Amino acid sequence: MPVVHFVNEEKKIEVAEGANLRKVALQNGISPYRGLDKIFNCRGFGLCGTCRVEIVDGKGASPQTDREISALRGLQPFYARTWGKDVRLSCRIEIKDDMEVKTNPEVSIDMQETKLRLANFAAIVIFGGGLLIIIALILMDMLKLL
Repeated sequence: MPVVHFVNEEKKIEVAEGANLRKVALQNGISPYRGLDKIFNCRGFGLCGTCRVEIVDGKGASPQTDREISALRGLQPFYARTWGKDVRLSCRIEIKDDMEVKTNPEVSIDMQETKLRLANFAAIVIFGGGLLIIIALILMDMLKLL
């Protein structure tokens, strides 16, 4: 049976092969979440990107998927995250073999991507708002004709 070593917590836990890393951590009193993320998270569905861990020795982790990368990057319209090459989502990791894990790795904001997202969001708001005004004016004009 694989052994997961949680480095920061100094705990080694023997688990069944194929177990989910997030579930294993939570069942053993180890939180992959930080701050308010302990309350506001997707409960392991791989959507929010908040259960981040750093895989120190990753030979026992399942391969990373595009869905996981998207969640790590941040799907929020306002900001994008950057992370180290070994940072993964614990909810997306199936334990295959022994591994070492660090909880709560550092993640920062990607300023260039964030500026692009904010510009795109502003363009959508301006265009969408203008379009709504035009539609409202047309509808008001049509109602006058009735």
